[in-house]
Amino acid sequence: MENISKYSYSRKISKSRNHGNVEEAITIALEAKERYPEENIFEKFLGDLYFQENNYEAAGMAYIDFLMKIQNNVEYAKHFAQFLKRYYETGRDISGYLLKVREILDTKILNQDVIATICEIISHYIDLPQLSLFENDKKFQQARSYLRKIENTFEIYILFYKVLGIKHNISNRRIDKSIVSSMEKKGRYREALGLIVAILAYDQDKVTVRTLFRICRKLDDYSEAEKYTEEHPDIKTQGEFNILYELVFYYSKIGSIEDRNNALKKIEICGKNSIPIMRTLYNFYLQFGMLDKAMKIKSFITEKQKLRKKTYKDRNQQEDDAAEALLVTIQELFAELEHSRKLISMSELLKGFSHELGQPITNIRYGVQLFQMKMDKGVNTNAELNVLLENILSQTYRIKKMLDRFSPITSEKNEETNFNVVEEINSIFEDFASRLSKENIEWKLEANANFVIFGDNIKFDQIFYNLIGNSIYAIKENGEKGIILVTISETENEYVITFQDNGTGIKKEYLGKIFEPFFTTKECINDENGGGEGLGLYIIWNIVRIFNGNIKVDREFKNGAKFIIAISKKTRKEGKNE
Repeated sequence: MENISKYSYSRKISKSRNHGNVEEAITIALEAKERYPEENIFEKFLGDLYFQENNYEAAGMAYIDFLMKIQNNVEYAKHFAQFLKRYYETGRDISGYLLKVREILDTKILNQDVIATICEIISHYIDLPQLSLFENDKKFQQARSYLRKIENTFEIYILFYKVLGIKHNISNRRIDKSIVSSMEKKGRYREALGLIVAILAYDQDKVTVRTLFRICRKLDDYSEAEKYTEEHPDIKTQGEFNILYELVFYYSKIGSIEDRNNALKKIEICGKNSIPIMRTLYNFYLQFGMLDKAMKIKSFITEKQKLRKKTYKDRNQQEDDAAEALLVTIQELFAELEHSRKLISMSELLKGFSHELGQPITNIRYGVQLFQMKMDKGVNTNAELNVLLENILSQTYRIKKMLDRFSPITSEKNEETNFNVVEEINSIFEDFASRLSKENIEWKLEANANFVIFGDNIKFDQIFYNLIGNSIYAIKENGEKGIILVTISETENEYVITFQDNGTGIKKEYLGKIFEPFFTTKECINDENGGGEGLGLYIIWNIVRIFNGNIKVDREFKNGAKFIIAISKKTRKEGKNE
């Protein structure tokens, strides 16, 4: 038998199908399936080809074979979903087919993510008589009994998706909360979030609110929590430990340092008689580099332990000595790092940086190796040498440009001083004046507050150089007359700068990622601002934090992009330059 690769088989099948030779394509697919029995792509080809021939039974069986081989691939499960939808739309009775699918789910050859994905698909096409148990708390015990019965089977995922489709109100509050707990145990955080949001519409007790923030933390997506805090600003007055615990993570994630610290203070107040709570607070203070406070809490815990557990004195002393030694070590580390206040996500940064640097380095290496091979063979390489040198120059420029992008947060050359923020932003706009005029973009600065802060004004300028550059790019993409509006105001504790434009805006699915290093939707060749590597907003985020502030995107703004920068008034430094 001729040795034909999987790729060649795929091309031959597609070619025959495109020329209308469906039977020939089926024959080739059957041959490929026999040659490569471990692959499942040819079952998918067969399923689609049989379906095209209206041979629905054969198509269904081909997709059953496809399903049995998808293993841990969730994307393949989505392909099956598309087929099932088409199969259903033929008007045929698919109940027997769904039984075959359920038999596969019972075999446990698939992982939980794939099983959950398939259950989400088939839940649309099956009835679940037990669903009525989950519509009223009067049947709570029966519902709980059924839930326990199916908790280790695939049917629990079908129940999850069915429950999401029923009405949620005060009459099934207990059941809803029980389902959320089961979803969390199964790691179905996205589904749990959908249900907890539905519960919040009718019940906003402390347990529900705490659960919302906990699920958002597990998903690393606080968009729903942010909506809740905007609708319920009084959450800042909460004094219950479990909610405060989650708020600490939330405020840290969004960069609201002042709110985070206020939450920590409240934990200290409400936990003054609880050693477990104080230990939690101690760990938080260590995590955030607040070492003086950590040592104070450790002393408090030690005194409590001496009073309550005298019999464990020697053991406690060993723990105290170890803790103090650890604090000294950490304090030495933070002494080197704290002055810069560059809270960089090193793991993600280095991973992305390694990837970005790897490509130009690989290009240079392969280019040099190819040139050496040609030299060894005595090939005339003068022209190739010029091409190689141009390529090396191009790749090294690419590396330098990437390194230069970090200079605003790594440079220590500039001096710190008091500077007027309104004057500084005005000056940056003047620098952009000719380019803004050329692109037909108006700008406006409205200041209801005029404030001075202490720091490196060169670093501060980079915030607005990047934001304005991004706006120019987005407005050009939008193709309309542009407007950039900056407003400055103040609250009791903060100065607030809003920056908005009427460009293309930020897609909803990108909102949680825009401040991550190396995340970009730009094409580098089109970005006149020298960006496109996905570093601009990441650098802005770091610089804002250097100035004891936080930045977030307004998720509700629909006419472009809107950023809100809040800088603590504690950043202001009284002095002669003010």
